Amino acid sequence: MKTYIEIAQANEIPKNGMKKFNVKGLEILIINARNNFYAVDNRCPHLEYPLYLGSLQGTTLTCGFHNAKFDITTGKALNRVTSKPLKTFKLKTKNSRILIKPQNNTTNTQNPFGT
Repeated sequence: MKTYIEIAQANEIPKNGMKKFNVKGLEILIINARNNFYAVDNRCPHLEYPLYLGSLQGTTLTCGFHNAKFDITTGKALNRVTSKPLKTFKLKTKNSRILIKPQNNTTNTQNPFGT
Protein backbone atom coordinates (compact mmCIF):
# COMPACT_ATOMS: atom_id res chain seq x y z
CA MET A 1 0.00 0.00 0.00
CA LYS A 2 1.34 3.43 -0.92
CA THR A 3 1.84 5.98 1.81
CA TYR A 4 0.65 9.55 1.75
CA ILE A 5 3.06 12.28 0.70
CA GLU A 6 3.05 15.88 1.87
CA ILE A 7 2.08 18.35 -0.81
CA ALA A 8 1.33 21.61 1.04
CA GLN A 9 0.55 23.41 4.27
CA ALA A 10 -3.14 24.09 4.83
CA ASN A 11 -2.55 27.82 5.15
CA GLU A 12 -1.16 27.92 1.58
CA ILE A 13 -4.61 27.28 0.13
CA PRO A 14 -6.98 30.26 0.44
CA LYS A 15 -10.46 29.64 1.80
CA ASN A 16 -12.79 28.84 -1.13
CA GLY A 17 -9.75 28.88 -3.39
CA MET A 18 -7.24 26.60 -5.07
CA LYS A 19 -3.54 26.28 -5.75
CA LYS A 20 -1.54 24.20 -8.23
CA PHE A 21 1.38 21.97 -7.16
CA ASN A 22 3.77 19.80 -9.15
CA VAL A 23 4.25 16.28 -7.80
CA LYS A 24 6.60 13.99 -9.68
CA GLY A 25 5.72 15.50 -13.03
CA LEU A 26 1.98 15.74 -12.42
CA GLU A 27 0.11 18.96 -11.73
CA ILE A 28 -2.20 18.53 -8.74
CA LEU A 29 -4.79 21.14 -7.85
CA ILE A 30 -5.49 21.44 -4.14
CA ILE A 31 -8.85 23.04 -3.41
CA ASN A 32 -10.20 24.49 -0.17
CA ALA A 33 -13.98 24.41 -0.52
CA ARG A 34 -16.11 25.17 2.50
CA ASN A 35 -13.13 24.45 4.79
CA ASN A 36 -12.63 20.99 3.29
CA PHE A 37 -9.62 20.11 1.15
CA TYR A 38 -9.73 18.18 -2.12
CA ALA A 39 -7.03 17.07 -4.56
CA VAL A 40 -7.68 16.74 -8.30
CA ASP A 41 -5.66 16.55 -11.50
CA ASN A 42 -5.05 20.09 -12.74
CA ARG A 43 -5.84 19.04 -16.33
CA CYS A 44 -9.43 19.11 -17.55
CA PRO A 45 -10.39 15.68 -18.91
CA HIS A 46 -12.19 17.38 -21.80
CA LEU A 47 -9.21 18.91 -23.65
CA GLU A 48 -6.42 18.92 -21.04
CA TYR A 49 -6.57 22.65 -20.29
CA PRO A 50 -5.32 23.78 -16.85
CA LEU A 51 -8.12 23.89 -14.31
CA TYR A 52 -6.36 26.31 -11.96
CA LEU A 53 -7.36 29.01 -14.47
CA GLY A 54 -11.02 28.14 -13.96
CA SER A 55 -13.43 29.06 -11.19
CA LEU A 56 -14.76 27.47 -8.04
CA GLN A 57 -18.27 27.85 -6.67
CA GLY A 58 -18.93 25.69 -3.64
CA THR A 59 -17.80 22.22 -4.67
CA THR A 60 -18.20 22.85 -8.41
CA LEU A 61 -15.02 23.46 -10.42
CA THR A 62 -15.52 25.06 -13.84
CA CYS A 63 -12.90 24.91 -16.57
CA GLY A 64 -12.14 28.42 -17.78
CA PHE A 65 -11.79 27.35 -21.41
CA HIS A 66 -14.91 25.39 -22.40
CA ASN A 67 -17.07 25.66 -19.28
CA ALA A 68 -16.84 21.97 -18.33
CA LYS A 69 -18.08 21.58 -14.75
CA PHE A 70 -17.04 18.97 -12.18
CA ASP A 71 -18.02 17.98 -8.66
CA ILE A 72 -14.69 18.06 -6.82
CA THR A 73 -15.97 15.69 -4.14
CA THR A 74 -16.47 12.86 -6.65
CA GLY A 75 -14.86 13.97 -9.92
CA LYS A 76 -18.19 13.56 -11.71
CA ALA A 77 -18.78 15.70 -14.82
CA LEU A 78 -21.80 17.95 -14.28
CA ASN A 79 -22.72 19.18 -17.76
CA ARG A 80 -22.74 18.07 -21.38
CA VAL A 81 -19.31 19.47 -22.28
CA THR A 82 -17.74 16.15 -21.29
CA SER A 83 -18.78 12.91 -19.68
CA LYS A 84 -15.20 12.11 -18.64
CA PRO A 85 -14.67 12.32 -14.87
CA LEU A 86 -12.07 14.53 -13.26
CA LYS A 87 -9.22 12.56 -11.68
CA THR A 88 -9.37 12.82 -7.90
CA PHE A 89 -6.85 11.84 -5.23
CA LYS A 90 -7.22 10.67 -1.66
CA LEU A 91 -6.25 13.46 0.69
CA LYS A 92 -5.87 13.89 4.43
CA THR A 93 -4.66 16.63 6.72
CA LYS A 94 -2.34 16.10 9.65
CA ASN A 95 -0.97 18.89 11.85
CA SER A 96 -1.95 21.51 9.23
CA ARG A 97 -0.18 19.54 6.49
CA ILE A 98 -2.00 18.39 3.36
CA LEU A 99 -1.05 14.88 2.27
CA ILE A 100 -2.18 12.99 -0.81
CA LYS A 101 -2.00 9.33 -1.67
CA PRO A 102 0.03 8.61 -4.83
CA GLN A 103 -2.81 6.72 -6.46
CA ASN A 104 -5.76 8.43 -8.05
CA ASN A 105 -9.30 7.43 -7.16
CA THR A 106 -10.58 7.49 -10.74
CA THR A 107 -10.44 3.93 -11.98
CA ASN A 108 -9.61 3.84 -15.71
CA THR A 109 -6.42 5.93 -15.59
CA GLN A 110 -2.77 5.09 -15.21
CA ASN A 111 -1.02 5.81 -11.95
CA PRO A 112 0.16 9.43 -12.10
CA PHE A 113 3.27 8.86 -10.01
CA GLY A 114 4.76 6.21 -12.26
CA THR A 115 4.39 3.25 -9.92
